[in-house]
Amino acid sequence: MLVILGGPTGEQIEAMELEQGIKYQTVKSQLPTRTCTTCLDASTGDMTEMIGVSGLIDSQTESQYIQQGISILQGTTQLVPRALALCGTFPPGLSGHAMAQIISSRIASKTLVFVDAVKDIHPVLAARCIDILKVNSTEVLSILSTVDCEHYGEARSPRHIDLAQAAMKLGTMFDIGIVAVTDGPSTAYLSDTKQNSCWAFQIPDLLAHRDHLVDETTKSKFGHLLLNPLGAGDTCSAVMLNLYLEKPDVVEAFAQGLAAASASCLVPMPNCIFDLSTMQKIRKLITITKL
Repeated sequence: MLVILGGPTGEQIEAMELEQGIKYQTVKSQLPTRTCTTCLDASTGDMTEMIGVSGLIDSQTESQYIQQGISILQGTTQLVPRALALCGTFPPGLSGHAMAQIISSRIASKTLVFVDAVKDIHPVLAARCIDILKVNSTEVLSILSTVDCEHYGEARSPRHIDLAQAAMKLGTMFDIGIVAVTDGPSTAYLSDTKQNSCWAFQIPDLLAHRDHLVDETTKSKFGHLLLNPLGAGDTCSAVMLNLYLEKPDVVEAFAQGLAAASASCLVPMPNCIFDLSTMQKIRKLITITKL
């Protein structure tokens, strides 16, 4: 993990990384790291994000981040990594061009590039170094609407779009091998541009299958079932990438990622935590159709 951290919040994040045993490198900033607090309304399931103020990352800090990223990918101080996951949003001042410069330095035959991001993504797409792109339905249309006039104005209405076709088009435009598109509890899609193939993944209704999926201990502990989607996308990405590195079957890796994400929705807190047996039950309920 390569992160820019600063201030008391940066120190807290470093402490949490150490506690979790996460290997990381830090680029120090004079500015405090911003945080995001997400509020989930138990009665409606609606979410509200409160994102803290972030100062502008200066050019010196950005340059240091780029150099450390390149050093990691080229194995200057350690083994060349098997994969690079580019996730989330960049703090102000750290641009998509910086990320494009980093991933362009990778040794293509050794490091797979996995991207789960959309903000300022166009320089990264233009680098044509992405092996797997995982986005949600709104995000894939948001990207397409800015580069393809045919999709202009469609970003807000994914329900009326062929998401499998949209994923294939985006992958073809930017030479992305795999484009995976999630759509909350609705059908997810995966397009393989090299094989010109698409798959649909039907996700089970978690509430309808609650008695089968959730054990009695969990039911008694939490009472009213609240579906918690916070971190589900991150969970899907993490499980998908790790399983794909173990066995390069991207269709099954994505299905397992969706199962893990769904299982995490059944855990009210903390985020991105799931029960393995619940994940396995959900995986058996996911149906995959080649389109």
